[in-house]
Amino acid sequence: MRSFSAVMRGSAWLAFVGAVSAGTAPQHRPRADISACKLAADSDVYLSAGFGYELNCAPSTGTLNAFMIFVDFDDEGAVETPQSLHDFFLPAAAEWYATSSYGALALNVTADTSRFYRMPAAAASYGWARGLSYETHQTYIQDALDAYGQAIPETDVLYVVPTANATSISFSPTFMGDVETRAGVYVAKKSVTFGLDAYRTWKYLVLNHETGHTMCLPDYYPFNGSATGLFIGGWDLMGLISGPSPDYFAWDKWRLGWLSDDQIECVAEAGSTTHTLTPLEKAGGSKAVVIKHSGTDVLVAELRTADSLDAASCATGVLLYTISTTTATGEGPVRVLDATPSSAGCAGDKLNDATLNLAGTSSYTIAQWGVTVTVVSESDDGVEIEVEVA
Repeated sequence: MRSFSAVMRGSAWLAFVGAVSAGTAPQHRPRADISACKLAADSDVYLSAGFGYELNCAPSTGTLNAFMIFVDFDDEGAVETPQSLHDFFLPAAAEWYATSSYGALALNVTADTSRFYRMPAAAASYGWARGLSYETHQTYIQDALDAYGQAIPETDVLYVVPTANATSISFSPTFMGDVETRAGVYVAKKSVTFGLDAYRTWKYLVLNHETGHTMCLPDYYPFNGSATGLFIGGWDLMGLISGPSPDYFAWDKWRLGWLSDDQIECVAEAGSTTHTLTPLEKAGGSKAVVIKHSGTDVLVAELRTADSLDAASCATGVLLYTISTTTATGEGPVRVLDATPSSAGCAGDKLNDATLNLAGTSSYTIAQWGVTVTVVSESDDGVEIEVEVA
């Protein structure tokens, strides 16, 4: 597994301790300029978690336009209406984005619900399996476009929705290349092809997870077959879709343009500072403290509450996690730090109660980084934390 430090990348997990050695109190100092904490994406790392990643990403502010078509197969024909499948995803998925983005992103989906369009090949013939190749995925999308047989206005994302009866189309991947017809006509920046996992497991939220990829967000669950919550528990939709706290991390909301620079506070030098955090789930106020460790790694502190999209959270308080811009999707670019390591966790994952609060663990130290975060006070409006950097 990868460590939280770019220098030690590829080594075992870093050992964390929960107390600071006694010594001279650090000096208080002004906060750093916000630009010091805006780590640039690494263009050599797939879906790097830094700022400015380029892969013809779908827009994350304003309006993201999508076009939705419905398909079925000779061997697995539709037994429902296209409208019923449209309503399975929408408007709930669009409302989820409106809430998470504080109104910064509108998902606008145009759908042809007039009929299912019959694919030219049997569902079983597509060889749908994890590790689906680029070419196989592209063939499926182009077959769907051929079956549709009509011009699609240029859009940001193409959604291909199969009948729920198509058990051979087992999961819902995102095609990250430009979408073109076989004749070379450009259709969209990306395509999401839905599958059985949406209907049986993830429900409409699979649309939000996969559309996150179209905006170039990485996967936060491990690709190596380990438990889904290995790196972040159930704290973000880009990890475990059904987790109890699915709202996007503040770091990604900042990258996506949903949080402004003046809602983030940056710490980039040794010393001690105090900061006020307001709940991530509510609009307005300061949402994160970013502590810079290097040009590729930061620690983020944000306040999570059992409200709004996180209403099912089983623990609240200050969530700490690290970001590595040199760690690829599926390998742990974000890792939640467990402030309650002796706990068994809650809601099915050890990391789901990882938060700092005055009722439990109030202070956490990353010894190797020389950083300690302490909850100083709590109120209905937020928390005050102290950040000490050796």
